[in-house]
Amino acid sequence: MDAEEQRSLASLQHLLRPPPNPADHEGLQISDDMFGGSASSDASSSSEMSQSEDILVPVELEEEEEDSGEDAEDADENVDDAGWTANITHFDPPCFSDGEKVGPVRDIAPTAQPIDFFHMLVPESVLAGIVQQTNRYAHKFQLKNGRDEQWRNLDLPELKAFMAIFMYTSIVHGCFSEDISTLWEVDELAHSPVISGIMAQPRFLRILKYFHVVSSSAQQQSDGLRKVRPFLEAVQNSFRCEFKTAQTHVIHEPPLEDEPSVWSPRLERKRRKKKRFNLWVRQCTATGFIAQIYIHVKDKPDSLSCHEKGYAIARALCSDLIGSGRNHIVFCEPIHTSLRLFQELESRGIYGCGVVTDAKHTDCDGLPSIVLAKPPDAMQKYDSLIRTKGRYSAIVWNSPRVPFKLLTNAFSPAVRGKLVVKKNRRPDEELPCPEAVQAYQNHIKYIDKYNEKYGWYVISYKPSKTWQQLFWAVLSLAMNNAYIMYKLSPAYQHSQLSRSSFGAALLRAMAGPYYQEPSGPGQDHGSDDDD
Repeated sequence: MDAEEQRSLASLQHLLRPPPNPADHEGLQISDDMFGGSASSDASSSSEMSQSEDILVPVELEEEEEDSGEDAEDADENVDDAGWTANITHFDPPCFSDGEKVGPVRDIAPTAQPIDFFHMLVPESVLAGIVQQTNRYAHKFQLKNGRDEQWRNLDLPELKAFMAIFMYTSIVHGCFSEDISTLWEVDELAHSPVISGIMAQPRFLRILKYFHVVSSSAQQQSDGLRKVRPFLEAVQNSFRCEFKTAQTHVIHEPPLEDEPSVWSPRLERKRRKKKRFNLWVRQCTATGFIAQIYIHVKDKPDSLSCHEKGYAIARALCSDLIGSGRNHIVFCEPIHTSLRLFQELESRGIYGCGVVTDAKHTDCDGLPSIVLAKPPDAMQKYDSLIRTKGRYSAIVWNSPRVPFKLLTNAFSPAVRGKLVVKKNRRPDEELPCPEAVQAYQNHIKYIDKYNEKYGWYVISYKPSKTWQQLFWAVLSLAMNNAYIMYKLSPAYQHSQLSRSSFGAALLRAMAGPYYQEPSGPGQDHGSDDDD
């Protein structure tokens, strides 16, 4: 291994061991080698923020500033509020009790290719099942509606070439059309010689017509995911078995639907069909790997309240962590944050940190009155009100814009920090805050940055059928997870592909014998310069 490879490997070593304090977060670098974007835009430390950003990340606070909020708390210092008091005691954050490295579970050869990582998460056996179901549905359809002279049975190599066309729309930025057939039209903005070289348009449309993942007759008709559930379960199981995550995770909805930037001139611009599902994930904040998926199909009126739904989603997304004994920490959005959830997770060895907003969006049952009341007038900017109940802390931090409220049992209320705000052409500004704010902002900022880049690499074709939307959305998640596995494997030291180049190599491998190199110069949209 030469010196350059050793330096590159050393830059990823922090992910292979747990940090001494989960609040001191450092994630997998999101830069040119990660997603093919501009490295300069992401080069700054995660402990800093620009003047225009909302996410703030703190470092340590001087001791003399720790008393700045005491005057605001004196009046209520010893008041008992449903068991919550102003008595603050220190405790250490939960230790990540796992000596195993973070990254792919299996040993991977340095010569492994992008297609190998993809098939770790989407096995060929799953694709073979899709081939079988598509042919079966085509036969059943023709028995009912008459013979289709243009149809011939699908095989595995052709299915992979068919899927490669959709993958193309994830690496060619701005390529979108609700009528995907425009990719073959020479006079269209979306025209691509790569696509026309892989498969003829009539054959592609025939496969798309009969494309099926599972036999509907074998599934419960009341199941909103019945047409795609076997695929979802297989991919979810691969996410679970093929990758070892770090201690900290975020539960959130990833961005899956963006407005198209290229429209066919022969299509009327109309309101797109409303998405009939919500997709939440549990995402590792050290690597960006999506470890678990939860899908809710909006085919019937919700019987659960907003609070109950948020609780059920978070509980389901933490099911794989229960009983692991690794002291995981989960960061939650307001809809998922509740004392009931955190108490249940703590009994299973999982800790929480979540934002509290108001009683409409957050389950505030059992929380102290300070999280719902307006901060006292005597409370100065950057002061904190803290109430504790055992290991739990309810924190109100008077941030520059609005009060920032947290519930946590993972971070000590006695430890303080400060936010470092990057100013343009002015000295940096330091804002005091509790450590729990530091931890939350640290991890959420990384996931926000990940999602900002991730939006470039989703399959942009949006079919009208809900189950097909889910299929391509989950396939997009699998492709990004495959790249993260590659990034943390010896194969990255061997080839060092950007996310864009990884996607191009995966497309070529999926298309296999159907792929033809573009004849004209500059037609390979999978190059590193496409960003």
